[in-house]
Amino acid sequence: MRVFLQKIKMIGFMLLADLVVAAVFLLLLLYWLEGRDLYMRVVVLIIAAGAFVAILFTKYLLIYRQFGRDDVTGGNNRKQFERLAKNIVGTNHSFVMVHANIDRFKLINDTYGDAEGDSILRSIQRIIDSELGWDEVSGRLMADNFGILMHYLDIDKLDERLKKISDRFAELSDKEGIPYGIVMFYGVYVIDPAEDLEVGAMLERANLGRKNISFNNYRVPLGIYDDKDRQRMNRDRDLEQKMHTAMARGHFIPFLQPKVDLANDRIAGAEALIRWMDPEEGMIYPNEFIPLFEQNGFVINIDIFMFEEVCKMVDRWNTLGYRQIPVSVNLSRCHFEVPDFFEYYEAIYEKYDIPPGSIEIELTESLFYNDLDALNDLVSRIHKLGMTCSIDDFGSGYSSLNMLKDVKVDTLKLDRVFFKSSEDDKRGKDVIKSVIRLAQALDLKTVSEGVEITEQVEFLRDMNCDLIQGYVFFKPLSVNEFEKLAFS
Repeated sequence: MRVFLQKIKMIGFMLLADLVVAAVFLLLLLYWLEGRDLYMRVVVLIIAAGAFVAILFTKYLLIYRQFGRDDVTGGNNRKQFERLAKNIVGTNHSFVMVHANIDRFKLINDTYGDAEGDSILRSIQRIIDSELGWDEVSGRLMADNFGILMHYLDIDKLDERLKKISDRFAELSDKEGIPYGIVMFYGVYVIDPAEDLEVGAMLERANLGRKNISFNNYRVPLGIYDDKDRQRMNRDRDLEQKMHTAMARGHFIPFLQPKVDLANDRIAGAEALIRWMDPEEGMIYPNEFIPLFEQNGFVINIDIFMFEEVCKMVDRWNTLGYRQIPVSVNLSRCHFEVPDFFEYYEAIYEKYDIPPGSIEIELTESLFYNDLDALNDLVSRIHKLGMTCSIDDFGSGYSSLNMLKDVKVDTLKLDRVFFKSSEDDKRGKDVIKSVIRLAQALDLKTVSEGVEITEQVEFLRDMNCDLIQGYVFFKPLSVNEFEKLAFS
């Protein structure tokens, strides 16, 4: 926008200068014509004025056209692309909007420098334009993103055309003949004239299509827009707009899902799970907002909030003389991007009177693929405060037995993936047996989560699994419901 205003300002000065020159020229011409006959003066003035207007018109027409040119590629910039595409879409043909993005172009830029990177962008723009018909258009949207409006017959024909363009990209090479390795990812929105969308909205939908990219179904990396993508994006936007207000107004609350001791069928623990009680929508479940919060970083606020809520709750239970029931809270891997993040936890913990062993920190299995030294340091600090530590979702990824040896956790939580197979799946049961026996040999408690049928309970009881967490016993409960159940 600033560059655009600078250009407008520059043109204003140019126009003012042209008008001053015209005025001076007119005065000189009138002086020269003084004493000449009236007919000659009129003819000369008309010719001079016409010539001057023609020159100015040509000059500013060229400037106007230049406004639609991209400074880097020389092709259409975004505004010009949208203007031309809008006119073309109005014709009686089927079109598709393509949002094209160069994969890892930053790496190419860093390797060859900005000047050569710009040269590559110019080559890409020329290749795209050379493959388009007279009533198709393209332009650079920003950075390494291009918009392409193309005729649409069917997805196979489109895939074929994009493959031809991509093959030409792949031929681009440096001065020594080494290919740059240009790979373009395409998001596609098949335009529905009935929707009457602005070109900007079409581009947004095409860009959303890139989230559905398939590397197996097409000749190029291509994803097609699905309206569910737009609905998800709008939903995420709504949640983001009100998440801070929800936190400030206490709309996030902890629920507790009991863990049952298989030795006596008694509640012997709980996991704290977040719920969003929206005054308009009612309860919003974690599977709807936690993935979003992990992307935007707000999950850090959620984790710290939940930790303090659990500290308050355990402190209150201790004051009331209730029996000790350990409560586990989740720690997202996002925290590891914040230096000295655990200092916040230590400061919160020390504000309350919490019996040792009353709170457990659950670390997801994926954390164990990070720096094991940093992880060991974290586990030591957790233990030093008087809390315990567990590996959550064990078995959800490619679990390494080495991590059980190297990191001194207290509890192993078997992921629900172990219990999704059929009841008579002998191989699956053998795996569960082996994991439980290994945990027992390492003096680790075992918790099986996601258990939903009684047959699984009896099998786990026979295997001497310590605790079960699942709907077979209890769903997540409000704190009041949990207290009535556990302490009455």
